[in-house]
Amino acid sequence: MACTEETKKGDYGFFENFDYYNKKAEAADKTNKVEISLEPEAGKLVNDDYSLMNYWLNDKLRGTNSDLPMCVKNFYQKIKEINENYFKIVTLDNKLYNMKKNDLDNMRKLYDLYNIKEKVSASITEEMSTGKNASCLGKTKECYRKYKEAIISCRDDCLYFYSLIKEFKRKYKNDFSYYAKSTFSCKSEELFELPNYGVVLKEHEGVQVIRNGTLSVLLPVLGVFLMLKFSNKFTPFRQYILEKIKRKNILFDEGERENELFSYTYDDDSSIFNDGEYNISYYNVRNY
Repeated sequence: MACTEETKKGDYGFFENFDYYNKKAEAADKTNKVEISLEPEAGKLVNDDYSLMNYWLNDKLRGTNSDLPMCVKNFYQKIKEINENYFKIVTLDNKLYNMKKNDLDNMRKLYDLYNIKEKVSASITEEMSTGKNASCLGKTKECYRKYKEAIISCRDDCLYFYSLIKEFKRKYKNDFSYYAKSTFSCKSEELFELPNYGVVLKEHEGVQVIRNGTLSVLLPVLGVFLMLKFSNKFTPFRQYILEKIKRKNILFDEGERENELFSYTYDDDSSIFNDGEYNISYYNVRNY
């Protein structure tokens, strides 16, 4: 049964120190444990620790579903019942909640971007040490594509998300531009300069306008093309229908003419029959 508790806005705080928290999340993924190697004493935890834990739980519980199969807090309680001694962070109960879906989606996209950034960093280091291609160029292209997709697909409360995107853009350039000329495949600083989110949105809007305009022109043209292409296939049937209608009209006209002729002849005969002196009928003979 899906969780019915109210959802709340997600906390993006741990992205400020992503490298540190990403290692904790990776360790949790490998062991499939939710402690994420945080300090066990509540006094040593900070809000970013809680925000990472809450994101990790929401991400794993929701998966690809639109609804949570279980409330995050209830899930944590179930885990504590299994091993009470392992979870001694009492204050964590009040820090876990169900995140809004749009916040979780945005955090996932931002998380992917930072992970790709880590891959770019690793490939730069490898290319500088070996002098061989380590797919740095391919990873920068992947980052560029994911960056644009994250901006375009944002839904609800995008201004805050775009501020985080802007911060990622700044870090991406500052961390890698210096090493551009030292790599094997990423020798241009422009590869590490991501466009502003406003430029991406305007470009996407322009593409949509062109696409809609093209469809409005192509659809009528396609309709005419199909009509011309398949018109010959319907010609025999059309001719058959027209012949049937024509034949029916001919028969109908002939029937009307026969009725008119019979009626006219009958009228003439009746007048002669009635006007005769001895009331004797005879055939009327006309001069032609």
